[in-house]
Amino acid sequence: MQTFRCQRAVSAVLLIASLSISLPTSANPITKERLPLMLSGSGCGSKEVEMNTVLQAIPGVTGVYFNRIPDHVLVDIATGTVKPADVVRRVNDAATSWHCQVELMQSCITADMPSASATPHQSE
Repeated sequence: MQTFRCQRAVSAVLLIASLSISLPTSANPITKERLPLMLSGSGCGSKEVEMNTVLQAIPGVTGVYFNRIPDHVLVDIATGTVKPADVVRRVNDAATSWHCQVELMQSCITADMPSASATPHQSE
């Protein structure tokens, strides 16, 4: 009888220990988005260190990459943590004294749709 109780106690301890082992806490992995920021102005080239400092201080920024595309900086953000417009605004607030302008690069895929014309198009 004593052996049976000891085996049950060992089984209970093992069960509790296995449940207390930390499992991955997030069922949903963090999704990331890459922002292509276009740099224009005479002061952008000499302010890479300062711009990197500003970008790294923004909560949700997970990566900053200069010199991969000329006159651009690529910024990785955790989606839902920070909005792309907020990243651009924060950098531009700092860049006003640098003679540098930062814009989110728009492509044909990411640009806003033009408004529909009220008149139908003429077909040939």
